[in-house]
Amino acid sequence: MRLRIGVALAILVIAVAVLAAGPWPHGFRLSDILTGGTPVLPDGSRPVPGSTDLAGNATLGAGQHPATLRLACDPAGAGLSAVLTVPRFADFAAGFDVAGLQGGGNAAPLTSILVSNPAGVRSVRMAAQGAEARDPDKSISLTVAGARRGEDPLRGVALALAQAGTRLTWTQASPRGGDQTLTVVFSVSDSDAVALKTALGSCLAAPPL
Repeated sequence: MRLRIGVALAILVIAVAVLAAGPWPHGFRLSDILTGGTPVLPDGSRPVPGSTDLAGNATLGAGQHPATLRLACDPAGAGLSAVLTVPRFADFAAGFDVAGLQGGGNAAPLTSILVSNPAGVRSVRMAAQGAEARDPDKSISLTVAGARRGEDPLRGVALALAQAGTRLTWTQASPRGGDQTLTVVFSVSDSDAVALKTALGSCLAAPPL
């Protein structure tokens, strides 16, 4: 009996140590996790979810097509995420393996996101999850999500995008060798930068000490 109690106490101590070590998503504290409370940002405010869209152009082969990039912040859940949507993709994407990006079977980092502005250049590689709409629009959506713990590659991207004049290039390789590469370009205007700061602010704030 004493041995069982000792083992249980040891497991409890290890669990508490892991919780304390973190790091937790931006804006979260250990006390919030333990008590179920809402996290508080350094300025005393409560984090709120938000999202905003950027309009851009997608290139696959010779043609250009409209595209949308939705950036979202869910501080109490998934954190930062980015969803690239290209309408009517099926109409011109015969040389691209959309099916290979769907589901959880492909974890290869086939997505390259590059942001550039007067402050510098930042590039990250991630694995995107694809989804193909069955409606008349026949769009494809590619989603990348930030890390819940540790360094979040999307945070640096989002911080750069919150500056007017930033250019983002999303390069998506096909999981099938020999296919064409999808390239999508977005430019951030002054109004875009303001909208991004507002929508993503809770995920970009520095975590409290």
